[in-house]
Amino acid sequence: MKNLIRTIFHLAGLEVRLKSRLQEIRAEEKRLRQVLPWKQLLQYAPGTILDIGANDGYSARLFRELMPDVTIYSFEPLADCFLQVDETLAAQPPGRAFHMALGDTDETTVIHRSRSTPSSSLLPMDPLHQHEFPHTADGTKETIQVRRLDDVAAELDIVQPLIAKIDVQGFEDRVIRGGEKTLSEAAAIVVELSSYELYAGQPSFSDVHHQLEQLGFVFRGTIDQMLSPKDGRILQFDGLFEHRSFRAQQAGSDAADRDLSRSKGAHV
Repeated sequence: MKNLIRTIFHLAGLEVRLKSRLQEIRAEEKRLRQVLPWKQLLQYAPGTILDIGANDGYSARLFRELMPDVTIYSFEPLADCFLQVDETLAAQPPGRAFHMALGDTDETTVIHRSRSTPSSSLLPMDPLHQHEFPHTADGTKETIQVRRLDDVAAELDIVQPLIAKIDVQGFEDRVIRGGEKTLSEAAAIVVELSSYELYAGQPSFSDVHHQLEQLGFVFRGTIDQMLSPKDGRILQFDGLFEHRSFRAQQAGSDAADRDLSRSKGAHV
């Protein structure tokens, strides 16, 4: 009987360990699925990343995993989320967190803070967003500071190539207007955009596309997307915009390497 009991407990413990290991494997598979699409940013060999709309530091942690030595400047207006991203960058330098939002003004204003903080916005939430994601509907207002990127950039040590990630829940056009000089010098920009109006008065894809086209960028496709839990349609996506000069510079570099190789071969 004692042997039977020990066997039962042993099997029960084995089952618990197997379930725990399975959960770990699934969590790791999920993490890899989230990280993999962002690996394409490695082609730009960035020296600096502007993480605009950092929330709790998730994007900073993702960038740090992919690019251990890149300098990350994160911007987050919500006080508690700022503390989290600040802690992340302090533990995994180089980089710095800024407690502010970016826009086309320099002012103190109010943000609509959602119970789900990634859905917080300087714009009122549209009923469609509340319908699709009811858990984001409740919220409060929080006073924040807004500054222009071009003004802040003068205080930063930006090492090229530069990449900017803009995740600001409908405030994309204002961020771009306030940072045209800085953003025009980027190799690539990733912007979270909506296929449907999720915030009142937000710009459309064509609006942002036109803005970035005027700054010299070409739309290269999507990195990630968010689907409707109701019917599966695409509600938001991370659009990749590449500066036209990047491919030209790359082609020039490749040509120079070929010329150098020929020159070395001629002297052998």
